[in-house]
This record gives sequence, C-alpha cells and structure tokens, in this order.
Amino acid sequence: MPIPLVSVVVPCYNEARTIRDSLLSILNQNIRKAEIEIFVIDGMSSDGTRYTLENMKREIDGFTIIDNLSGKTPVARNLGVKEAIGKYIAILDAHTIYQTDYLSNCISLLEEKKDIVCTGCPYISIGESSFGKATALAMSHPFGIGNARHRYPDYEGYAEGAAFPVYRREVFDEVGMFDENLIRNQDDEFNFRLKQKGMKVYITPKNSCLYHVRETPVKLFKQYFEYGFWRVAVILKHKIPISLRQVIPVLFVTGLLFSIISAFFLHGNNLFFSVIIPLVYFISLLVISIPIFFKNGFRIALFFICSISILHISYGTGFLVGVFSKKTRIKH
Repeated sequence: MPIPLVSVVVPCYNEARTIRDSLLSILNQNIRKAEIEIFVIDGMSSDGTRYTLENMKREIDGFTIIDNLSGKTPVARNLGVKEAIGKYIAILDAHTIYQTDYLSNCISLLEEKKDIVCTGCPYISIGESSFGKATALAMSHPFGIGNARHRYPDYEGYAEGAAFPVYRREVFDEVGMFDENLIRNQDDEFNFRLKQKGMKVYITPKNSCLYHVRETPVKLFKQYFEYGFWRVAVILKHKIPISLRQVIPVLFVTGLLFSIISAFFLHGNNLFFSVIIPLVYFISLLVISIPIFFKNGFRIALFFICSISILHISYGTGFLVGVFSKKTRIKH
C-alpha cells in the first residue's frame, strides 16, 4: 500500500448539524483518493452524529471511524495522529466547510516554504441565526478578539497558530503529542511548544474555510469560559507571562465585580465611581456597533453587542475561576 500524501484527523462530538457537510467538503478535496486518508474520531456522540457517519460510510466509504471513549478533544487528536501514516497531518474540525483545494494549497505552501512546519488559514466565521451571524462578526472584530492575527480573515503571514492546521508529520516526533490533560487550549499549548523549538506557522487567506460559530448565548459562554479556564493551565505549565489580549477580559471582569460590590457602599455623588467601568465599556460597544447597525440592521447590531460582552465576560470569568481551581494545576 502506498504511503498517502496527507492524513486527515477529524475529532467530533455531537456535530449532527454540521458533520455531513463538513465531511463531504473533506472527501471532495482535489487530491487523489490514494493520496489521502481520513480518520473521524467520534467522542461517543449522542445527538445523531454517529448515525450520520455510519450512513455516509455505507454510501461513500472514504473514511475510517475511530471511537474516542474519553470524549476529550486532545485524546481524539492523538488517536488520529497515532493512526496517521501520511507525509502531512491535517487536524480539521467537524463544524467547518473546506474549499476543495484547501489541503492541496496547504501542502503546496509547506513544500514551497521550507522554514515553516505548519500552515492553515485565518478564521472566516459564519452563523445561521441572527445571534450566530452577530457572533461571527464579533469573532473577527479587534474589540472582540484583540490582536490574534489568525482570527483576522484577510491576514497573511507568520502567526502564533493556524486554524485547521496542516503539519509536517515529523513535528509530532520532535514536539510530542497534544496534552490530554487540557480540555481546551491544547492547540495553543502545542503551538507554544512549536515556538519553543523555533518552529514557524504561516497562514494565508488563499486557503478558505467557513467556521460555524456557536449559535446560542449559552453555548458561546461555555466555549469561552473553558478557553479562559484552561488558558490558566497552559500558563502555569510553561510559566509563561499572560499576554495583554488575555489580561484585558480578566481586568474587565474584575472591574465589573468591583463596580457591583462598591455600589453597595457608595452613596450620592460617589456612586458614579462604581459605574465608570461598565459605562465606558457600554459606550465603547455602542460606538463600534454603529457600522454594524447601518450595514446589518438593529437586530444584528444588538446581538453583536451581546456576543462581544459574552466573549469578554465568559473568558475573563473562566480565567479567574481557573486561577483558583486545582484542575489547572496539571502535573507533568
């Protein structure tokens, strides 16, 4: 059996809404069937994802399903990497649509730029509901995600990480596998180890993918709460300083707590000091939502304000909880 050019690892858990379209976009890549192998790592989904996968396998049979009994994303990634025998290894999401030349473009870039070990694309976020569409806008706005270059859809160049990355397989021999103790942020931690080794990541908007954002406030809050929480574990593991992008939501949440508590003790004119932080924040949100209002209407602009608030508050709260949690004190 010839060695495939690329091995694709697709962790999934309860992705019934998107798994079919996402997997079809991978199966329809412009790479010869003999040059690609696809592993879908199912975390024992309970929403019909497995039913969809098994039906697709009967129809197409171009991929392998592997059980991930733990349900954890880093475990799924490692299971796939261990099975992979391709020259390149792609870690793709099950809620993303990939352009037909995504993998071939990534491979061409890796073969052209010998100084990089990983490539991918910036996020192009999309939503279906009004809240989802607003969240997609929030996740590509500087006020929402700071200076994370891989979140800007038009950015090309070196970056701290890539969405939907394609790696040279030797990376895993040199850097190791994904940290299975991290429920979230295992990719950030892996990227940090790449950087420690002097390895480079390069992203380009020529590779286009459509990432489905969380469609409800509860799901979005849970996602970014976990990002903040597990970011603490990464910082403690490597003893790295917190970046400005990460500290701002934490300071904001701390300021909100201070404002709420101080409101009970301040009276008269002094009460104004307890509302300065939320007032400045709210005014800032109103200002940046004005272009959204004129382009997308009142409903999207309103949800845009809500989405950005959720991104900041959930991440900051998760980070603060993580600081005091034993779970983030991971032993290695």
